[in-house]
Amino acid sequence: MTTLTLPARDRAQLTCARVRVDRGGRTVLHDVEMKVSPGSRWGVVGENGRGKSTLLYVLAGLLTPDEGTVHRVGTLALAEQEMPVEDERTVGDFIDEHLADARAALRALDTAAEALAAEHPGGEQAYADALEAARTLDAWDADRRVDVALDGLGAVSDRTRLLATLSVGRRYRIRLACLLGAEYDFLLLDEPTNHLSIALVDELTEALHSTDAAVVVATHDRQMRRDISGWPHLALAPRRQGEQGRPCPARA
Repeated sequence: MTTLTLPARDRAQLTCARVRVDRGGRTVLHDVEMKVSPGSRWGVVGENGRGKSTLLYVLAGLLTPDEGTVHRVGTLALAEQEMPVEDERTVGDFIDEHLADARAALRALDTAAEALAAEHPGGEQAYADALEAARTLDAWDADRRVDVALDGLGAVSDRTRLLATLSVGRRYRIRLACLLGAEYDFLLLDEPTNHLSIALVDELTEALHSTDAAVVVATHDRQMRRDISGWPHLALAPRRQGEQGRPCPARA
């Protein structure tokens, strides 16, 4: 039986407390605290090397902090700054990866429906569980959501196209569209404006405002920072030797 990862929606939680990360003999993050609520928007700002990417890795569970705690409930996706240069996948393969749970939920529902029709023991409960999972994922609408996001970001929608034949910017757009269409509880975006035109930055910001997912954007891009100036933000600044303070959340 396939194990599905279901979104937590209103029950989703993403918090970190007193996080410290040391790298190469220096403290990259010190005493960082953050609480990302369902549907909220956050900007993590600061110049290069201030720990923005490191914080996203910590929140995503890809990096264990040297000190502090991280708590996650719900589904999460991280868009890193870089994407593989040599990529044998097609656009369709990439979409399928992000919609894997939705696809599996619909297959499980079909299987449960057959078992129910055949009056197998436990068939009624299995069908009810499968139906609830499909509804939670809104699985029937998953492909349409991705198609809408692809169109909105001006991304390639031909699912037979090889990613390796596309420019970095075009691949970025496809990834962003998949992240938006998959409806994760949390989206962590690391410098998402890389390789995007000014017009597409505005379209991306509009899409991020519209999504139901909670969004954390790490950026030093001036236009992006201006576009998200109304969001709560966490400013990461360099620590002076002996300084004991921590970066504090503030509203821009």
